[in-house]
Amino acid sequence: MAVAQKKDYEAIAKAKIRKPSQVPQSEKYPRLLIYGRNKKGKTTFCASAPNVLVIDPEDGTKHLTKTDPNVWQIDKWEDMDEVEKFLRLGKHDYQWVALDPMTRIHNMALRWVMNQANERSLDSRPVMVDKRYHGQAGEMTKQLLWNFHSLPMGVIYTAQERIEAAIGMDDDEDADDAATSFVPDLPKGARNAVNSIVDVIGRIYVVKTEVKIRNTTTQQVEEREVLQRRLWLEPHPAYDTGYRSEFSLPTFLKNPTVPKLMELISTGKVSTGKVSTSGNQK
Repeated sequence: MAVAQKKDYEAIAKAKIRKPSQVPQSEKYPRLLIYGRNKKGKTTFCASAPNVLVIDPEDGTKHLTKTDPNVWQIDKWEDMDEVEKFLRLGKHDYQWVALDPMTRIHNMALRWVMNQANERSLDSRPVMVDKRYHGQAGEMTKQLLWNFHSLPMGVIYTAQERIEAAIGMDDDEDADDAATSFVPDLPKGARNAVNSIVDVIGRIYVVKTEVKIRNTTTQQVEEREVLQRRLWLEPHPAYDTGYRSEFSLPTFLKNPTVPKLMELISTGKVSTGKVSTSGNQK
């Protein structure tokens, strides 16, 4: 009778325990969650990532003819399995993948669950949405999140914004004075899952602000009112936001791009831009 070999747990621990500083940069794959209202720049932010593949279930990339990223249009939940398996093969040069937005992809999961229920229905009556289907779709979405989380590349999840009333009423929430909160539009279970795996939860929005711009005709620096995109990073009572970084980051990032955000997380600052000579803010 063969004697089972005892595992050398000391050797196993020695091989697997390491300090964060010993992890090669090539093994550090960022995970970002960016949410906001419609037309606030989520897709534009995604397209700023180097060598990115944008997964688009809403035809939201049609206007990106200048950045012109590679886009994989999806129409149904089953398409996501093809995307994930292709990326896992590793026979590509993509450094980033953007799921833009997860809100729509989750709705595809819900539709898939309901279609399956319809096929099983003997009387062919349309299936009404109830908690069972939401629960099944939520679990499918969570599994999708973990599948993409395990890919050796940067991942950007985006979501629409939802307003929730009476923050602090749930047992697992900290009570505060805000009457409403702004959160990613995902089921609570899926939202908790993605919040736990990302390095940054940022809320993207647009404000009017004064900037200095050089007039190309007079060469004089003028102040003009422009629309400016911002990415809120700092934890806030009313926003589902926050980050993992050794540095104390600013409240928000102006004109956010993926490279600027990565530099900010890694160094605590962003390289200072110069006054624009083309009428565009930097």
